[in-house]
Amino acid sequence: MDSWDDLRYFQAVAETGSLTGARKRLGVNHSTVFRRIKGLEEKLGVRLFERWDARYQLTGAGELLMVRVEQVAEAIDDVDRMILGGDQTLEGKVRITCPDGFAYYQLPPLLAEFRTLFPGIEIELLADSDDLNLSRMEADIALRATNNPPEHLVGRKLMTMPWQLYGSERFAHGQSGVFTAKALSGMPVIGPERALLRLKPMQWLEKHCSADSIVARANTLMGMAALVKAGLGIALLPDDVADGLLLLGSPDREFQSDFWLLTHRDLRSNARVKACSQFLTERLMH
Repeated sequence: MDSWDDLRYFQAVAETGSLTGARKRLGVNHSTVFRRIKGLEEKLGVRLFERWDARYQLTGAGELLMVRVEQVAEAIDDVDRMILGGDQTLEGKVRITCPDGFAYYQLPPLLAEFRTLFPGIEIELLADSDDLNLSRMEADIALRATNNPPEHLVGRKLMTMPWQLYGSERFAHGQSGVFTAKALSGMPVIGPERALLRLKPMQWLEKHCSADSIVARANTLMGMAALVKAGLGIALLPDDVADGLLLLGSPDREFQSDFWLLTHRDLRSNARVKACSQFLTERLMH
């Protein structure tokens, strides 16, 4: 094969399971991914994927190649982090990933202030409900809601956010206070789509609300908040996405999320990452 790029395309398809997923990760078009995978298979003389409609599943040969690709990718990432970690200039890019609600409401004024203090640093804000991989340098800093941060990352807990029940003005004169699961089942509820069921509050809501009470679903917390604002129903949400919503009360089981600022240990000496991390910690920690 001609370059690491061939393996990079292969890895993206293998990990996302589709050309569409690889296209989004790599920032290229669908035909480019298809052409690179087809070319790689022709060069190697083996079939790397079985095609099932739009899904791509590794063959035996593909699985063997994937083991080697992961080893190569990890070694390249280690070298990249080592080089970037020693960069002491306050000019260049810092990529921050965080949940979409935090990106829309809390961060913009802070990043504007940071820019006045450090005009040479360009901030790239990645609003995403998925956890980007800091080991692969998909981001430099992660603002992440988690009660168990990964051991290979370093950082500080900034705050603890409660999950509470919110509605629109339509519910201003209805029930408030503590809501039992039975009470929730008698109200119109905005439920989670499958992507949000990894969150414990959403698992609890799905378990205790009857199917008849779910009037709509969304695959992001911001989407759920938007449906609440439109008056469709009530939702169990963390405080960071509830701007402009009416607080109705809390479920009879308490839910809280710790909110952390995290970076990879190899990047903690990078001057840009260090400046941005310290600034955000000072402004957000409470």
